[in-house]
Amino acid sequence: MVEADTRHAAHFRQKAAEAAVAGQSTASLIAARRALLLAPFDPASCYYLSLSSRTIGASSDSGRFAHWAAAALPGRCVVPLHRELFTLAGLSEDNISMLRRAALMAPENGDGHYNLGNADDRANQPEDALGNFRRAQIARPLHTGTLGNIARLKALIMGGEDAEEAVRRALSATPADFLSLRNCGLWRRRKNDPRGAVGWFRRAVAVNPQSREAQGELGRALMIVGAFQEGWRRLEYFRLPAWLPPIEGLPKWEGRPLASGSLLLWSMDQIGDELQFSIFLQRAVEAADRVTLLVDPRNRALFRELYPEVRVIDSIDEVLTGGAEWRATACYPFDFVGRFFARGPADLSERGRERVLQRPRRNSHQLRIGISWWSGAPIIGGLKSTALEDWARLLKTPGCCFVSLQYGEGARDWKMFQEIESIPGFDPYSPTLDFAERVAELDLVITVGNTTAHIAARTTTPVWVLLASGLGPSWIWLRKGSRTPAYPNARLFRQPVPGDWKPVFRQVQSELSAWVQSRE
Repeated sequence: MVEADTRHAAHFRQKAAEAAVAGQSTASLIAARRALLLAPFDPASCYYLSLSSRTIGASSDSGRFAHWAAAALPGRCVVPLHRELFTLAGLSEDNISMLRRAALMAPENGDGHYNLGNADDRANQPEDALGNFRRAQIARPLHTGTLGNIARLKALIMGGEDAEEAVRRALSATPADFLSLRNCGLWRRRKNDPRGAVGWFRRAVAVNPQSREAQGELGRALMIVGAFQEGWRRLEYFRLPAWLPPIEGLPKWEGRPLASGSLLLWSMDQIGDELQFSIFLQRAVEAADRVTLLVDPRNRALFRELYPEVRVIDSIDEVLTGGAEWRATACYPFDFVGRFFARGPADLSERGRERVLQRPRRNSHQLRIGISWWSGAPIIGGLKSTALEDWARLLKTPGCCFVSLQYGEGARDWKMFQEIESIPGFDPYSPTLDFAERVAELDLVITVGNTTAHIAARTTTPVWVLLASGLGPSWIWLRKGSRTPAYPNARLFRQPVPGDWKPVFRQVQSELSAWVQSRE
């Protein structure tokens, strides 16, 4: 009986193998299951079960079966089978260690290094990812995905002299590939050429109009060059499919005055972006009479302080409360409400400039200047950030006391500089009203283009914003000039060359010395 079961198990295992080779995943899955019913501990059958599970989309099952088979197979088993099992386990569970084992077992296998590169990329390890994509390229010089990923990492994150060559090499290999076209657009943005980027992103969208990523990149580039209306439309295409209104079936606002009820504006973005979008809130209040605003809990108190007539909430559960007069009759994403009020940069000027936080300055024999030098934004944060060493000469400016407003990982560095003090009891992750009140007591804020800049812009304190060139700056800072109509109290200092902060700090140091003298 046991011998018969073994023969039948071998028969079904062979059927599973033949079906897998023929690309018949469901048939391979059924045959592998039958083999395992007869021989529950047969690792080869488990391998085909893992392989077919992965192919039909059952990733969690694939990973479980792959781990089981890899543990059951002896160490002397053929390397390709183990490599495949480690790959299946890694792809199913995003397990970098499994993918690394697969690549180590077959260094010449381009697919293994490609998979590992993608895993490193997802884990925000761009240098490791680039190394693995380069190894994959040695094995497969013209592989579209490998060339595209190398180009994207070089253009978007790494930079360097060979970045443009990587982008052009990928485009030459796949001239009609929308990812290659998108990479060209990213590279032009990195080179501070948003108009050139618009052209490449348009070509990418023409090749693949369903690509939300390409639509989003085109939208961002259009906003930077001042084409707001088309820019918002493209960004909506990118963002809105993932957004559901807090109340199902609630009509979408079309920008016209509401006869009754309340306009519900909701945001699902970061706190700094919510503050940025609030430059249009006054106009929404004028158009809709009653506005309910759903925001991040950290922004709730500040918006209530600045806009007492707006019903500000931070939980979807609160949408249905508040009385009949606050019953929502239309809704719109807060992030895109500007499309009704700003056709271009000239329309950015904020109405009701009195909607800022005012607090008395502290008396001090020195001018108190808040600084923030680091951005934690995904991907572009490194492009926007500065090193504290860049600030060394600035921190020695006579008559100034510098205090840290830094949040996140960058906050650990300031203790190395005796010139930087801390604000007693200050917590950069506290509600933004607390942050803004501390900022309002300062004489000046100098910061990279991050959340600190948007908070400072909601006070009467002057804010100097250090802007990276290329991919880093938001559209609200526009492309040129030292001012933005959105924030009258902000002055902009721009990198002339991407990645080079030295000219910026020379200008800031000169301007700061003159500003201190003018205050004496």
